[in-house]
Amino acid sequence: MTTPALPPIAMFWTGAPVDWMQRLSMHSFVNHGYRVTLFSPKDAPIDPQCDGVEVAAMEEIYVPSRRMGKHAAPACLADVFRLYLMQKTDYVWMDSDMLSISPMTLNQGYAMSWSSPGGQINNAALRVPQDSKALRYLLDHIEDPELIPEWMNRDHRAKLKELPPERRLLAQGKMLRIVYGPRGLNHALQKTGEADFASPMEAYSPVPWWLTDLFYSPKGGVEPYLTGDTRVVHLFNDQIRKYNKNRPPPEGCFLDQYIKESGFKV
Repeated sequence: MTTPALPPIAMFWTGAPVDWMQRLSMHSFVNHGYRVTLFSPKDAPIDPQCDGVEVAAMEEIYVPSRRMGKHAAPACLADVFRLYLMQKTDYVWMDSDMLSISPMTLNQGYAMSWSSPGGQINNAALRVPQDSKALRYLLDHIEDPELIPEWMNRDHRAKLKELPPERRLLAQGKMLRIVYGPRGLNHALQKTGEADFASPMEAYSPVPWWLTDLFYSPKGGVEPYLTGDTRVVHLFNDQIRKYNKNRPPPEGCFLDQYIKESGFKV
């Protein structure tokens, strides 16, 4: 039986140089045989500092307006870029705080999972088909300023209607940073029924965000969350305590063991 080819992986970074965690994330996928491409704005290219990683300009996929390119928060820009990546390529998106655990296969063109029991679908690992109705729904809202996102609250929608159309997309991201991230994605997937293609959380987000300390615990704690269906682990970098971020992972903890087993150099 032929083993399915691994899908290509795309990441995005802008602003400050990558740190060891982003490098470890890229290394983990390269080490497992994936083709990895790091996208960044063409006028501020990012050096991945990781052997085997290709680089490409964001503008090959998405050219933001001058207003968006200059004033949008990096996370908001990444959310919009991610949607165009789905439309124009066959890449699987990975946030730069994901670690590869086992080979990934798509579920009828989808790669995504719930982030917690009874929670929402996490877009940190994402692939939807190019003809996804949910994807088209979100892109329509990005491209047509007359469409006010119904998943935003009433006050926000009212304020958007008062703005000139050309200012609405940027304003949406300032009012609700995850407007085209988890909030918009979950609304669209539920609306079209495509949420049914989401895998259980152990596939792409096995450890809940509120338990990030487990990654640094020398006494373990991550392993019970990993199953034979786990493809990646999401480290939730923005939820890691400053104390842990500013120190090498303790000897024997999950991150320490992963680094040593993968041959990564911090």
